[in-house]
Amino acid sequence: MKLSQKQAIILVASVVIVIVIVVVVILNVRPHGTAATVGKLAVWGIEDKKTFDPIIANYPYATVSYTQMDPANYDAQVLSALAAGTGPDVFEIGDHALPRWQSALSPLPASLASQYGALWISQTFPDVVTQDFVSGGKLYGLPLSIDTLALFYNKDLFNSAGIATPPKTWDDFEADVVRLRAVNAQGELSQAGAAIGGSEASIANAPDMLSLLMLQNGTQMMNSEGTAAAFAGGSGGSGLSAFNFYLQFANAASPYYTWNDSMGSDADSFAAGSAAMMFGYQSDLATIESKAPFLNVGIAPMPQPAGATIAVNYPSYEGFAAAKAGQTATAWNFILYLTASNANEKLYLTATGKPPANRTEIQADESNPQLSVFAGQALTAKSWPEPNDVQVSAIFNSAILNVLNGSDDSTAALNQAQSAVDALIQ
Repeated sequence: MKLSQKQAIILVASVVIVIVIVVVVILNVRPHGTAATVGKLAVWGIEDKKTFDPIIANYPYATVSYTQMDPANYDAQVLSALAAGTGPDVFEIGDHALPRWQSALSPLPASLASQYGALWISQTFPDVVTQDFVSGGKLYGLPLSIDTLALFYNKDLFNSAGIATPPKTWDDFEADVVRLRAVNAQGELSQAGAAIGGSEASIANAPDMLSLLMLQNGTQMMNSEGTAAAFAGGSGGSGLSAFNFYLQFANAASPYYTWNDSMGSDADSFAAGSAAMMFGYQSDLATIESKAPFLNVGIAPMPQPAGATIAVNYPSYEGFAAAKAGQTATAWNFILYLTASNANEKLYLTATGKPPANRTEIQADESNPQLSVFAGQALTAKSWPEPNDVQVSAIFNSAILNVLNGSDDSTAALNQAQSAVDALIQ
């Protein structure tokens, strides 16, 4: 059948309209701000590759390759690759590590900031994510999990000592330490009430414990301009008081003496039943369970200062960041796909057994006996702007050691630590 000129025009117009409608529908079902498939996207991290394979398989806008790196030399490998121009588009960085990595990172593009701005971040994640990954009003990373320090206690030793519940305050903790510790005929500790007070030689998380105690004590860690350390002074609370509180547990002259570096690692002592309490992250539980699979372990929230109305907890976790030299827009689209989706977070948490980072999943884990403590503490986790997380940990550890070995008193050691942190800022 031969069409008239008018009919032909109508037919062509109809086809064009249909094509436009199809294109609009396709664009609207795509996540806002997501680019079309652009080739390959390289992602590096320390997680098991099997964890990410099912998540990556569903990403439709690029071919993503995930490389599992050795945690022991991860930072060095990433730095070397970035310098050589062969680095990843997306990689994990620690929650205290942004100042070390910021010059190599691209923040969230302005085109996405209207949808994924400050309000969205605060509604989706605990406040500590803003503290750790926002700088100069720009977002540099997002997590899938947030871990926090908690109290691990031996239920059998607590029961034997007639202690019905774990300590909620540090005053309670001191009292329990005295009841739980044991001394042999030679006056030596045969059972520690808690593994606390030592350096990293025996307490794996010693620098983190020191930061936590200072923050709980209201210590101002940096001056208001962020140009100098302030924790050795008394402004906003006493860093020295927190330092002395920590050290007393390894001071043989203290009524709360319960630990020293010669007692071996905290995890080994706790697993062997020779320490009634220790402080660790959820990630530390696997080590304890591997050493003592039948140990009757309890998990309790971190003790808080007596009378405190607001809890303060200490985090350790990783966030996914976009390399400055990589495909920035596509990298950020993938980071948001990975971390902003409840479905993807559930896949990740199911595979790893880690505590959540997303507020929705945190609420869902309130009744989970294995994760409820860690999930809840993420909401009250607090960080401070360490100029270099690796070196600050070494500085805090040195301060502890200098007091324990008698080379400095606590005041001198903390002043030296503050000067050393100041030197990192210059």
